[in-house]
Amino acid sequence: MSEPLWDSAATLAADVKSGRRTAVSIATQALARSRSVQKRLNCFAEIADDYALEAASAIDQKRARGLNLGPLAGVPIAIKDSTPVAGLGMRSGSRAYADVVATRDSVLVHRLRAAGAIIVGKTTLSEVAYSSFCDSPLTGITRNPWNPDTTPGGSSGGSAVAVATGCVTFAEGTDMGGSVRIPASFTGLIGIKPSAGRIPNDDQPSLMDDIAHHGLLARSSEDLVRGLTVAFGPDESDPLTLGKSHVSFDPPGSVAGLRIAVSSDLGFFSVEPYVVERLEAAAAILAAAGAIVTRSAPQWNRGMADAWVRHWHVHLAAHYGADLQRVQDDVDPRLWSIITNAKKYSAVELKEDEHLRTLQWKRMATFWETADVLLSPTMSRTAVAVQGDDASYHKATDDGRKHGLDLTSMFNWVPWCPAVSVPAGSGPDGLPVGVHIAAQPFRDDVALNVARVIEAALGVPVPPDSWMDTATVVTRAASHAHR
Repeated sequence: MSEPLWDSAATLAADVKSGRRTAVSIATQALARSRSVQKRLNCFAEIADDYALEAASAIDQKRARGLNLGPLAGVPIAIKDSTPVAGLGMRSGSRAYADVVATRDSVLVHRLRAAGAIIVGKTTLSEVAYSSFCDSPLTGITRNPWNPDTTPGGSSGGSAVAVATGCVTFAEGTDMGGSVRIPASFTGLIGIKPSAGRIPNDDQPSLMDDIAHHGLLARSSEDLVRGLTVAFGPDESDPLTLGKSHVSFDPPGSVAGLRIAVSSDLGFFSVEPYVVERLEAAAAILAAAGAIVTRSAPQWNRGMADAWVRHWHVHLAAHYGADLQRVQDDVDPRLWSIITNAKKYSAVELKEDEHLRTLQWKRMATFWETADVLLSPTMSRTAVAVQGDDASYHKATDDGRKHGLDLTSMFNWVPWCPAVSVPAGSGPDGLPVGVHIAAQPFRDDVALNVARVIEAALGVPVPPDSWMDTATVVTRAASHAHR
């Protein structure tokens, strides 16, 4: 079994710059670890040996010539298989894109590479990122290292597993309803949906749909900050990126005097009691650090949550429906049902949903008059079985509450508010529980400072090694597993 990479991004970059380690040696270790984990948990759509080693060698040559190296020099990372990396595949978990090879880097990827990060592979996702589970007709089921019978969450589940098992230091994901924060919670990581406009979305099918975010998953807030410092900033390719806005993460700020509102259910979700217990434990840590903790939530309702679902389903139908129709027999039938039903909505109905979204924002704005941060559960429970289905969690309980798996999607409809999931202990099954930190618009620094305090008190858990005994995973498309 190959050795995991647990070193921080700062340590790895410092070692490469000083000559204590070479970028090639780090990349070699990351690739070996990735191949071992892949056999059991299936988190990579592509492991890019030649690509990674060539990039690492270039960094070592730069150092030998006395050239300056970037802040991520030699740091191994992974990129979700729906984000373009020039020369690597971009399959998006679908047979419709099985043979697509990206011809350019996204702005985010370009920035990470320019800073010296080494991309070791592309990670698995649900087909076209539609689900909070992580399986697809193209790459099969991705499994959670905490319990391989459970899902790591989606859609950025492969990225989460790659980080949680020490294949890479941090990984990129996309988040349109929780696709970074959901797997962060299920696998015991820190994951962020930054404020809308922080990271360019030049690679999205529509630049005008502001629910989409690039985010990062890491084992520490320190690594997250190091990656975000490189990733943040405007670019003319995305007209919605923030022009003059700047955020500083260092040195970490205090949470003393910070007004933190705690809600166990956002007013209408059904949440397991043990999740509420971990939420209260996190709140107590913040109170002990000097934060002013109260109990309240925005006056949101079930109708707003359901409207986001309609918005998301239409997004999928509009941007992927035609391509998926070409391979309809090979499309995840649950996804195809979503696309078919989404075509029934009228433009007038969707515009009417914007009235609900406007009301949601107005109530959020009122809420921020008396709070700086909203602390809530990320998920309603710990990781569920890999054979699960999102639809089973979109039902109402007998008392009218939403029987939802995640509590994250609501925050993509107020996309200017940054949101972070941070580990806060475990449930009775031993699986990680995450708490969700949302901050006022564009205060990514505040959200991450709160995460730092919780992380310092509770730590970030490491999965047991029992997954090593899991039978080798056989994907449904082995010919596309590696290029």
